[in-house]
Amino acid sequence: MQLSLRLRAIADMIPEGRVVVDIGCDHAFLDIDLTKRKKNKCIACDVRKSVLEIAQKNIAKFGFEKEIELIQSDGLETIDIPEGAVAVIAGMGTSTILSIFKNDKVKSFSQIIIQTNNDWALLRKKMSKKGFQLIEEKVVLEHNKYYVLMKWEIGKILYSSKQCFLGPLLIKKKEFIPYYQYLLHQYQGVYSQIPRQHRVKRYQTRQKIRWLTKELKK
Repeated sequence: MQLSLRLRAIADMIPEGRVVVDIGCDHAFLDIDLTKRKKNKCIACDVRKSVLEIAQKNIAKFGFEKEIELIQSDGLETIDIPEGAVAVIAGMGTSTILSIFKNDKVKSFSQIIIQTNNDWALLRKKMSKKGFQLIEEKVVLEHNKYYVLMKWEIGKILYSSKQCFLGPLLIKKKEFIPYYQYLLHQYQGVYSQIPRQHRVKRYQTRQKIRWLTKELKK
């Protein structure tokens, strides 16, 4: 079984041997890979029964019925989080992720790995306000689409608006320059389409363009 580049990058962020709670596990490909390669104990969760039925079939193909636990749960509601467990939540929008993390159980995880589909700046802002700090960030390009991956742990740090937009750890890594070039092109296109009367939105977009331009000149 070959993982996508996105899922392989997520798997690489997870320490070997740790318990992993995969929230929104889809077809459990990540859990199967972690069990096979890194000897992780996985708890695969999803709110959709139909998805879990497919996951169960995939798990059975590899003979991991005893190693991977399947739980139908709306977010963290029916999950008992083992001590030191790592959470993975990938492929959802930021609003959905933040609604799941309103549950206080989220503080029980030793680490949280997130791949959101949108609003990265908002996610960074809200997670830091909730008492988490970033310990790793990376970007993966797959099928001409960029995926931003973040690893969090408990910590008191508040990021600036610029850090939330650019990624406080991404800006330290030169290999992510193509990602910033892509963002700059996107925001330049957005700015050209904003009507002049929308002054606030034009100002906010110009600010992002300035941040990106400055980073690319370093």
